[in-house]
Amino acid sequence: MLARGFEGVEHLLNAAIAIALALGGMALFVHVIVRFVRDVGDHPFVAVILGLLDGLILVFIVTELLHTLRAVISEGILTTEPFLVVGIVAIIRRLIVISAEAAGVVGEKKFDDLMLEMGLLIGATLALGLVIYLLRHTEHAEPRPRMGEIMAGGGSSPPPPP
Repeated sequence: MLARGFEGVEHLLNAAIAIALALGGMALFVHVIVRFVRDVGDHPFVAVILGLLDGLILVFIVTELLHTLRAVISEGILTTEPFLVVGIVAIIRRLIVISAEAAGVVGEKKFDDLMLEMGLLIGATLALGLVIYLLRHTEHAEPRPRMGEIMAGGGSSPPPPP
């Protein structure tokens, strides 16, 4: 009985977080577009496009988190892969910013620091990509409840081997 109560609270909190993410994502999208339109004639075009790209990637990250939360709500399980994808997208976002910054500091100490950060981020991207590959090519990457267990509110034990 207590477990059902906590499950109800969990669903309520997940729904509230999903609504907050959706509203925040929409507000962020509108802000990014308005900022782009406002800045397009007043600032260097490349800077405006990089700002637009940076903002849209952030909206994409929020969208991926919302997608993951929707899957948690509908399937009752939390999977690893969507978070790994969000991590890769966040790294790519930072790489874009570093690339823009590095162009203005070639030959300075900050350039070396940015190149080191870029190398570490590329390594992290490769590592996350490898983890995604291994998850997809492992026979039992994550336990998934059977549909009957989801409908009955049962646990998330893996199905018996064939």
